[in-house]
Amino acid sequence: MIVLVEARAAPRLRTVEGLWRTTSRTRPGRMTDFIRSDGLLPSAEIDEIIVNAPIVLVAFQEGAATAPLESRPHLSDWLDRFNAQSGEAV
Repeated sequence: MIVLVEARAAPRLRTVEGLWRTTSRTRPGRMTDFIRSDGLLPSAEIDEIIVNAPIVLVAFQEGAATAPLESRPHLSDWLDRFNAQSGEAV
């Protein structure tokens, strides 16, 4: 989820690097960099999330925006489908 959030936000970030804001002496500004360097997720999985998740998430959000507010699908529906595709449990 952290990788997804940072990947989705990355094109709009101007004054911060990621969720940890900026790099310090003890940690990177992007949690994704920490996750990668500490091997918490395989690099291939991180790359897959960065490339594909924002594209399909934006498509989901655009589709949901066209529905009346009371009938819009919840983001959790998309997350469940995304996790199921990647073989992960929520």
